[in-house]
Amino acid sequence: MRRHKKLLAVAICCSALFSGCASQFDPGTTLAQLPAASLPPPEPKVVVPVVALPTLITSYEKALAANSDPRTRRQIQLRLADLEMERLEQQQADNPEMAVAYREAVRRYEALLQTSADDDYLAYRLARARAIDGNTGGALNALESIIETAPDSPFIAEALFRRGEAAFSRRQYRAAERDFAAVLAQGQTPFAQNARYMLGWSRFKDARYRDAGETFLSLLDELLAENSEKPLPLDELEKGQRRLADDTLRVLALGFNYLGGAEVIESFNTENLEPSSRSSRSSRSYQHELYRALGDWYAESERYRDGAQTFLTYVERNPDSRIAPSMHVRAVEILQQGNFPSEVLPAKRDFVTRYGINSLYWIDADDALRADLRGQLKPWLEELARFDHARGQALAREAAKRTSKASAVAKAKRDSQSAFLAASALYGEYLQTFPDDAKVPQLTFLMAECLNEAGLYAQAYEAYSKVAWEYAERTGLTQATEAGYAAILMAGQMHEREKNPEQATLWLDRKTETSLKFAETWPQDSRALAVQLDAANNLFEQFRHAETIAAAEKAANWQPPPNAQQRRRILLLLGHSHFETDNFPVAESAYAQLFASITSSDPEYLAIRDRLQSAIYKQAEILLQQVHLTSDSLEYIAPTEEAIALLLRVRDSGRSEVAAVAQYDAINQLIKLERWPVARAEVADFRQFYPNHRLTPSLTAKAVAIYQGLDMPGAAADELLLLAANDSDPEVRRSSLYLAAEQFQQAGAAQKAIDAYRQYVRTWRQPALQNLEAQQQLVSLYATSGNQRERNLWLQSLAGNKVSEPRGRYLAASAQTELAAQSYARFERLSLTLPLKQSLKNKKQAMEATVADYRKVLDFGIAEFTTAANFRLAEVYRQLSRDLMDSQRPNGLNPLELEQYEILLEEQAYPFEEKAIELHEANIQRTASGIYDDWIKSSFSSLETLLPARYRKPETTVEWSDAAY
Repeated sequence: MRRHKKLLAVAICCSALFSGCASQFDPGTTLAQLPAASLPPPEPKVVVPVVALPTLITSYEKALAANSDPRTRRQIQLRLADLEMERLEQQQADNPEMAVAYREAVRRYEALLQTSADDDYLAYRLARARAIDGNTGGALNALESIIETAPDSPFIAEALFRRGEAAFSRRQYRAAERDFAAVLAQGQTPFAQNARYMLGWSRFKDARYRDAGETFLSLLDELLAENSEKPLPLDELEKGQRRLADDTLRVLALGFNYLGGAEVIESFNTENLEPSSRSSRSSRSYQHELYRALGDWYAESERYRDGAQTFLTYVERNPDSRIAPSMHVRAVEILQQGNFPSEVLPAKRDFVTRYGINSLYWIDADDALRADLRGQLKPWLEELARFDHARGQALAREAAKRTSKASAVAKAKRDSQSAFLAASALYGEYLQTFPDDAKVPQLTFLMAECLNEAGLYAQAYEAYSKVAWEYAERTGLTQATEAGYAAILMAGQMHEREKNPEQATLWLDRKTETSLKFAETWPQDSRALAVQLDAANNLFEQFRHAETIAAAEKAANWQPPPNAQQRRRILLLLGHSHFETDNFPVAESAYAQLFASITSSDPEYLAIRDRLQSAIYKQAEILLQQVHLTSDSLEYIAPTEEAIALLLRVRDSGRSEVAAVAQYDAINQLIKLERWPVARAEVADFRQFYPNHRLTPSLTAKAVAIYQGLDMPGAAADELLLLAANDSDPEVRRSSLYLAAEQFQQAGAAQKAIDAYRQYVRTWRQPALQNLEAQQQLVSLYATSGNQRERNLWLQSLAGNKVSEPRGRYLAASAQTELAAQSYARFERLSLTLPLKQSLKNKKQAMEATVADYRKVLDFGIAEFTTAANFRLAEVYRQLSRDLMDSQRPNGLNPLELEQYEILLEEQAYPFEEKAIELHEANIQRTASGIYDDWIKSSFSSLETLLPARYRKPETTVEWSDAAY
């Protein structure tokens, strides 16, 4: 490796192995031009005599023959190969036209490599010798060996570069790309810059234009020091580097074209690069040069539109650039060069938009730049404004033609509006840019006209106001008056069109002020009174009611006097204003005058009637509000009755929505005062006149309260059924149906109550407990009616319910107890008669059914029913035992047979009696748990009969003794 380092300087100076077919740069010296190798120099103080090459070669050959040490022989052989190479090169230099063969040098190097295949220096020297000898393939093979066996060789960069050039020449662009990229991976080498250039060309030739573009841009970044704090301008590059940069820009332009044009340039910004290649700026300092290169290439190719668009794209992407205006002007020049007058004008218009006084660019510009911009803006502003104004007028005339098609007229109107809009904006910008120009008054009026035609009423308002009052002396009285009236119209237009409530109010205020100012300035004008009344109306819309009244009264005293229509308008404004200020009696008087003066055919008849009724209603409302503030039950009666009278008086002027609401409120107040008969009559009246009113359904609940107050549960139940059928709220329907059933029950209408409860049970399964309560009521009602069959059906339903709540289980236990009692009664009624076998079978079947029913009662575990069930079960067995003993005896038995028969009966009856005793004793044991009721008492009584010795004991009275104390 030490020898390799010494030879690195020699390798750096080597020239190209192959010529670069696509490059316009000097790739360096070739391997054939590599200077002859020499042994390391002696110590500086030793002077080595100059020896001729043939003599020196002869000396080394003798030394080789005399030396047997392998290592020394190899060093001598390497030196002989280098000397032979040097001799041949010297011979070539002395005889330029003579073909010199390097075979001997090649042979020597090849021989050495036979024993040292991984020696990169030998491989490099062999590649050079083969290249000079014309064996290009062999030279490449030698370089391949360096690449494969010595990746850390100082010759690796050149080896990769030369192999890449060869691949490029063979149009193997992917292979070339791989090698050039590998060269770049070696870091800063003499071949890095050229490798980057050739890497870009390899990708370009492979039609990978984006990858190529990124590579070429990284080369430009390097040439122009883009990653430094002060990048170099293109003009400051040295001649060779400038030529390389120009060539790179041109190939970039070609690539951008293939990728889609100017739109792709920004996609190559440094923010999209790898972090190692990214500069501190997202847009390169030479970004405009990329656009300029592409735009000029388009212009040279006579693609004028594309060229102009490229410059405009830069302007769009870099609006704040100081050179953006010049780029824009270049675009206009290209369009003019291509003779595209229809596109020149839009380009000029865009220039005005981007760099005019209203642009952000103008705001940020310095005085020198603004002066340059003014020189270009003044002619273009006026040119564009007059062009658009004339075009707008022509289109307006076209739109006014009735012979044209509707679609054509609509289009002409839209285009005309756009033209006037553009013209007004340009006039305004001219006035703003050149405020001291002599054309300012004239152009202000023209601008106002265009703004009006374009529908920009806010700006037109401002312009007309200036003409009317600021420039009045310079424009004339007539024009000033017309401008003042137009300003009113513009403010009105803005008020009507403005969607923002705050802005709409602002424009109404402006219209009001302008109207009052107009009437004050020109009172003799024929439009003055109408303007005054309009101002009064505006004041009302602004809720400035006191000012509305003042303005309306001033209009009433106008000279000449107002006509009938104006007078009517004045009264309406006065009535509305008094109404809004809560002066309802005065408002009622005003509305009454208006209502009396019109007929039912008048378009405003209904509106005035409603306002009159509302004024009366509001008086009642105020009384009721006062009532709500008192806590004395006696003090609120009189004002409430007065309010009711007002509410019912509303309908005197006609049945209406207001009258309906007033009557509805009166009904509420009558209910509050418990005026049941009157409330009932008003409810009936409301239903008669307003059967489909939105409030009519809610009267049902009120009717229920009224009928309950009148103690008419049947009628209340009928109303509740209406609620149950028609109310939108399911909960109201459910509760109303249940209440209806209760009211029918209270009224004694048993069948209606049954029907209502049955409907409830079928319709409302939830809440489950309420459903069970309805079933319980049906059980009670059917018991009263004597319909035992239906009663048992509902008892069975109750007994089988699955509701887990205590009440549900209680009702189930109670119903099951009822059913068990019926089973017990059937069992008890059966007597044992002859033939005993059949009657006993029937009796036992009845017993089993009874026992099963009472077992079900016991399953519920409710003490109230458990003791009864236990008692009944015990009595079942006791009854069977007793019935056996009391059963009918067969006829014809002699005394002995009869005695034996009696014994048999006792044997049959005894187990049942024992079972009865067991069950009764189990029942009375519940006293230990604190349970003692009538059924346990009954068990005690039964046990006294069954086991008198144990349970029939006389009670003893224990007297208190004071001795214990």
